[in-house]
Amino acid sequence: MFNLSRIAILPLALSLALAVRQEPTYDLVWRPKAHDAMTYKFRMEIDSTPDKFAFTVNIKTQVLKVKPNGDYDVETSSKGGHVLHGSHDDPLPDDDKATVDTYNQHGQKVASSEDNSPSEESNPGFNTLDAVTDQLSPTDPVSIGKTWSAIIKPNAKQKREAARVNYTLVGKVKQGTYQTLRIEFKYHETEKDKPATAEGYILVSQDDFSLVRFEGTMKGARFSDDPDFPNGDATLSAIRD
Repeated sequence: MFNLSRIAILPLALSLALAVRQEPTYDLVWRPKAHDAMTYKFRMEIDSTPDKFAFTVNIKTQVLKVKPNGDYDVETSSKGGHVLHGSHDDPLPDDDKATVDTYNQHGQKVASSEDNSPSEESNPGFNTLDAVTDQLSPTDPVSIGKTWSAIIKPNAKQKREAARVNYTLVGKVKQGTYQTLRIEFKYHETEKDKPATAEGYILVSQDDFSLVRFEGTMKGARFSDDPDFPNGDATLSAIRD
């Protein structure tokens, strides 16, 4: 006799298997076009004592060129900076010199105009933020719910510490007018006695995987080589206009 129950179940099993195979995956690699321009409102707050410290600035990035091999150059400038410390609100002069960074086709920073400016003050905290976003793309495309890791090698020129970042693609969310993918991360330095750590999330556009929002908290990071600069746990955000 025919096993009718088996005949009924097979199409269901096949359809479920097909649905699993068709789940979308994402390589999360930004593919910029020449002259693409984006602006972000950046804010950092340090829970220092006796007064909290905050820094705000508007950041503009513009793609200068995209090379035949997929590498690209991005110019970054800032203006409208303010430092809020206790009851003081001090405006900062606008940058008179933009930074130009070169990224490879996988979105990883491979060179910077700052490499030729050894007198520039190191900012380990901001370097951490850069490392988390620069190393974002997984080796292979991932689907929602998947995790992956990136190893950050120490780099004296880029002023980066050895570290590891764990990422998880959480899901789809709307940020303002943008349809985005939410990626959560955890960062920790791996070769220091008192390692800095950070965790938070990144939103990238579903259209081209460009950065839409960054939110993170950091512990143990330094933001200036000046011994009088405030220290403490920090929160950082960068939100695209």
